[in-house]
Amino acid sequence: MSARGALTVLGSFALCAGLNAQPQIGGPLSDDRAAATTEAAVQAVAPHRPSALIPMYVSFATLQGLDVHSTLRAPEFGGREGNPIVGSMLDSPAALVAVKAGMTTGIVLVSERLWKRDKTAAVLAMIALNSTYAAIVAHNYAVEARASRQPNR
Repeated sequence: MSARGALTVLGSFALCAGLNAQPQIGGPLSDDRAAATTEAAVQAVAPHRPSALIPMYVSFATLQGLDVHSTLRAPEFGGREGNPIVGSMLDSPAALVAVKAGMTTGIVLVSERLWKRDKTAAVLAMIALNSTYAAIVAHNYAVEARASRQPNR
């Protein structure tokens, strides 16, 4: 497996590991107890999104845009797409953009659900995903830079 594939798998694993359901202790509550408990919990503490998440969402979306840009330019510089699923979409830039936009939206929505259960896991998952895609984008542009320095270009 390539380093890019390994990083993608690692980032995906980190995100999924934080999504495990937490068991309910004590069994289900009666309707009256459930309503009272819920109301008390809402009044006691309203969870706050970690301040680091919004900038990480923005950087993740930016990295996805840069990945699309560099992936679509790669064939011009002798590069190739390592992911066969993405490689099959290179003839249709709109499909690639749609898939990347859907994936980005999905990641943000999952992270939004995750921080309500475990803020640390949500932040670490976004750090892992941003790091992974930063490495991918850096690699893509490095391939382009090397190709543009070759004398036959």
